[in-house]
Amino acid sequence: MMWLPSLILGVWTLFSHSTAEGAMQEAKHFVVDIISINGEEFVVKDENGKEATIHVGTETEKFGQVQAGDRVDAWIFPNGQAKTLMILRSGAIIRAEREQQKQQELQQRAEAQPEQPRPAESAPR
Repeated sequence: MMWLPSLILGVWTLFSHSTAEGAMQEAKHFVVDIISINGEEFVVKDENGKEATIHVGTETEKFGQVQAGDRVDAWIFPNGQAKTLMILRSGAIIRAEREQQKQQELQQRAEAQPEQPRPAESAPR
């Protein structure tokens, strides 16, 4: 009877350890944009446009101060728990690049349009 508690503890340790290892091995890698953050719930969109909600808790490894608009490397368990988040591109940089691209496109359009003739000015009377 003395061995029963040791056996139970040993079996529990074996299963809890293998379950934790199995969960770690199941985390999948995604590149996602963070759409919104509400506490520990993050809405993300993958490269195919699919949105999902993930849980980012104290156990999640975060590399950088993650904010809405950021593009991140994410390792996520099938249950939606984020294992690791690492910023690839800051949302502020992404917005600045889009604005710069928009300005370049406007400039190219303006340069491509032929100059409009100006109406003839009337002579002073």
